[in-house]
Amino acid sequence: MKRLLTLLLAALLGVAAFAQRSFDEIAADSTKAGGIYYMYNEQPGAFAAPPRGYKPFYISHYGRHGARYLGSASNYDKAFRLFSSALADGALTPAGEQFARRYLEMYPLVDGRAGELTQRGARQHRGIADRMYRNYPEVFRGSRTVDARSTIVPRCIISMDNFCDQLKVRNPRLRVEKSASEADMAVLNPFSLHNPDVTGTDEGYNNKYAYWQPSYKAMCRENADPEVFFSRYFRDWHYVERFGKPVDLEIILYYIACSCNCTDDGYNFWDMFTHEERCLLWEADSYRFFCSKGPDDMQGGRQWAFCWTLAQDILDGFDRDMAEGRAARLRFGHDIAIMSLMALYGIEGWSTPAPTPHDAKDLWQDWRVPMGANVQFIFYRNRRGHILVRFMDDEQDVRFPIPSETAPYYDWTELRAYMEQRIAHARHIIATTQAPPKPAKGKK
Repeated sequence: MKRLLTLLLAALLGVAAFAQRSFDEIAADSTKAGGIYYMYNEQPGAFAAPPRGYKPFYISHYGRHGARYLGSASNYDKAFRLFSSALADGALTPAGEQFARRYLEMYPLVDGRAGELTQRGARQHRGIADRMYRNYPEVFRGSRTVDARSTIVPRCIISMDNFCDQLKVRNPRLRVEKSASEADMAVLNPFSLHNPDVTGTDEGYNNKYAYWQPSYKAMCRENADPEVFFSRYFRDWHYVERFGKPVDLEIILYYIACSCNCTDDGYNFWDMFTHEERCLLWEADSYRFFCSKGPDDMQGGRQWAFCWTLAQDILDGFDRDMAEGRAARLRFGHDIAIMSLMALYGIEGWSTPAPTPHDAKDLWQDWRVPMGANVQFIFYRNRRGHILVRFMDDEQDVRFPIPSETAPYYDWTELRAYMEQRIAHARHIIATTQAPPKPAKGKK
């Protein structure tokens, strides 16, 4: 019995240690609590050398835009109204007054810039392009042609411009063909209504009809504690109720703190939150992306399966570019496409459902799709014409769940067959699952 109890205690301690893994990472680096606002690692490190005799000849890429301001101007504005009014009314504690003055000082720098690429975001793409050229100079030699396409969102277009401009700095003879067209939106943003598979209740990443919304909202209510949080900054925390739901306002301030990672302005509001608050607010936000575009099983995979259009374009683009002699195909879009592509491919760490909502945080973390995130297929060939492909996530090798004696380099014929199988699986999911219904009239 004593031995059994000892083993049981050890198992429970092991579970507890596992459950704290993501929170421990945030303790070591608080900016990971910024989730999708986390900054790209500009020093990705060494990667596996190719097998002897193989040289790179082609690159297929998809990149998220670089660092940006908050996506919604209303978040900046709501915080401004709350704290400017509270400061004028004498409703703040000394800590609240200190924050209010810092925020009101920063506000003019962000006012009117919601969703825009920051200067830091522009530098990220120049850096990624420079390393791509430096790591694979054989691909870009001479006057070869590069195809670059962006969604029609300005921050993505400017990211593309910075990336391509840096390639041209490295080799002015490159011919870079750039476009940003609605004609490509079904591929570059597969979750938009440009994709004929997408219905009005499937669209986007946070649509109000999604099956998982009640679970996400419940986690927000559970993890946020506006009474404790606002009591540090307001003489009477109920004051904030004049400006909206306290839970929503706490989350807005969390997003503002997250977004400070993205600028060079020097403002940092993480000190508003305790370590526990950062962890819990991050958990809820990461869970939203886990459900929306990750491996949550409430929708049977429908949430990521629309990304088959991008996966198919990677195959079709290779065929077109080989026929027309291009060196690379560059695509610029959004985080949700990368999340879903990883789930579609069944990559380890990106495709495991969670037994409960709170288990998700240690199976899947949204900070792994930081500002400037990208995936790259690097194609290698030997003198006999045999092709190997490596797949890189944020310039780090990734392994597919298929056997390969040369992993992380994969025989292109075998890898392509696997990718086609996964695309067929995704299309089957879309054909056999239902879009979330709109609630009946009068019901919320």
